[in-house]
Amino acid sequence: MRISGLLSFAAVALLASGCGVFGSSPAPTVSLSDTGATEGLVPRPTDEPPVTPAPREEGPTIDGSSHNLTAWSSPSGNTVCAAFRESATAPFEIRCDVLEHVWKLPPKPANCEFDWGRGTFLNTKAGITCVSDSLIGKDAVGTESTWWNGQPGAQVMTLPGRKAVTLAYGASMTFGPLTCSSQLDGMHCTNSTNKAGFDISRTEYTLR
Repeated sequence: MRISGLLSFAAVALLASGCGVFGSSPAPTVSLSDTGATEGLVPRPTDEPPVTPAPREEGPTIDGSSHNLTAWSSPSGNTVCAAFRESATAPFEIRCDVLEHVWKLPPKPANCEFDWGRGTFLNTKAGITCVSDSLIGKDAVGTESTWWNGQPGAQVMTLPGRKAVTLAYGASMTFGPLTCSSQLDGMHCTNSTNKAGFDISRTEYTLR
């Protein structure tokens, strides 16, 4: 069954699994395990002091497990994420796009026909996306995917080109075993079943 409201997403081929076209849902295609790389940290100059990790904020958790599509933005507006599934019985997948970033990517895989490295994805494993669409706008106020607007942890902010529903720092979204937490140092998403996940921001990403 197709998810209503997803027709604006471009169809994306599941290159990593060789499963053909996923459909109109936003979907990553290439796992980073295909490249052997595990992180994208941009090295800091040796004369700069080490960065102190940002304190972890604690806030409300919003359960989106009963919705087939949920989208949100970071308060900065630079990271846009979506959690989606094809049907009520299908597993969830989370994808986050970063609009501007300075991290280094491994070489584009030969089987990636689309845009390599816009962000990261998480299902039973985490990886870098190879996609032909964008999540920008799915976080806009009044769209089906921002059904959670008005709940504790939701913030409406005016961002370039849109008024978006953002996930406040410290707040989390959960979708079955998948959870994403919005923090000052980026978006952190984890699969509680096997501890796979990713941490992503403008300056770096890490796959777990």
